[in-house]
Amino acid sequence: MIKGPEGGQLTFLSENEVQRIHEAALKVLAETGISTDSELILDAFAGGSANVDRTERRIRIPRDLIDTALSQAPGSIVLHGRDPEKDILVEGRRLYFGLGGSPTPRYREPGTGRVREPTRKDVAQGAVVGDALENISFVMSLAGAYEATGDMHFLHEFEALVTHTTKPIVYCAPSRSSAAMLLEMAAAVAGGEAELRRRPPVTLFAESLSPLCLPSYCENMAEFAAIGAPILFSPSPMMGATSPVTLAGNLVIGHAETLAGLCFVQILNPGTPVIYGPHTPVMDMRTSRSTYAATEQTVARVGVVQLARFCGLPCFGTGGGTDSKCPDAQAGAEIAMNIFFNALAGLNLTQGVGTTGSGDYGCLENALIGNEIIGMALRAVAGVIVDEASLAVDLISEIGPQGDYLAEPHTAEFFRREMYMPGLFDRQSPRLWEEAGGIAADAAAADRVEQILAEHTPEPISEKVCQQLSDILGNA
Repeated sequence: MIKGPEGGQLTFLSENEVQRIHEAALKVLAETGISTDSELILDAFAGGSANVDRTERRIRIPRDLIDTALSQAPGSIVLHGRDPEKDILVEGRRLYFGLGGSPTPRYREPGTGRVREPTRKDVAQGAVVGDALENISFVMSLAGAYEATGDMHFLHEFEALVTHTTKPIVYCAPSRSSAAMLLEMAAAVAGGEAELRRRPPVTLFAESLSPLCLPSYCENMAEFAAIGAPILFSPSPMMGATSPVTLAGNLVIGHAETLAGLCFVQILNPGTPVIYGPHTPVMDMRTSRSTYAATEQTVARVGVVQLARFCGLPCFGTGGGTDSKCPDAQAGAEIAMNIFFNALAGLNLTQGVGTTGSGDYGCLENALIGNEIIGMALRAVAGVIVDEASLAVDLISEIGPQGDYLAEPHTAEFFRREMYMPGLFDRQSPRLWEEAGGIAADAAAADRVEQILAEHTPEPISEKVCQQLSDILGNA
């Protein structure tokens, strides 16, 4: 099992401000409430002693129900991969970064830059790259299997992911029936239902409908709660559109929706692992588009981390993506800002590495650039190590004035611990760089993608399991 490094040096909210946002969300839930078109959700909250108005289809949630749910949800969760050595322990301020997100409507071909509708093959290639990258700990999708009809593409995407990476997978199922089929596939991969309950190879990515609605597709959480499999609940209230335009107001809406989803799951099966994951997107007032890299949402995510920590829950958010349309200077700047802020805040799970064009494209070159930036950020949060070996007083005395340290055993022993060594970004002199072809970072990333796809082979699943997955897809 991997135990990620710890961040969490950065906060923007005082303890009193966190408490005020929490109290505001409790007031919203108790007085305004949430709506739903789902009889299952209405019945669950009625059984949990919430105030349910079936005519208005409104649920008002009392404070004690929320307090109970918070006390039942675990603060430490393991996300499982096919390879147990790649399981990740999600707790405290541990940091992990993930490739992609939910399926993107378009895909930017590596090398050519051509943008087109994606296929299952693109999903699989993204999973292979995510499996190979050393700073990627969990895998979502950078494409969509849109040759499949209707919601079936989600199941084909999961099949492509799980057969092309051994790392933990976080993925979508947009209805209760599709969640049941997703778990049927996961059971085949895990080795049966008992193993599925013990080591579920997928975490559900679930969303509400902002503002303040748990629609019927949130019934997908009931299937995962029934077996105690992890659920990542991720409302996305958009500043200025589906939430107040203020950062604090956005946090109130996101916090309230997350608490409502948490209550629903804990009513169904107390102790089900839930990850706190409200997004904080901004509606650009000039274009009306939802952003992936606005400075305001980056700042608000620090508040998300503080609210999750207040609740004792692991947390999740965007951060690896960009509003740029290609792997350019804008992409590098936005990816770096988001990743560094998330790491310094201590956000447990950062998704979106490689997601481009505000979620419109998957881009493998940006995934490579993001992987490099993650390495830099992880070195930054490690800070300064102060011990006898690092102080090196005896060595300083031995070398004395005007000496050098290059040939010293101390340098050979500690330089890898102290220095981040980039694998993609170039540090050669301009002359040597030009002699080597003068390859810019985006072109180097495309070359590395090509190399990974040619050389990296994730551990395959058995022919028997492949056939089981094929049969499940056929039946679906």
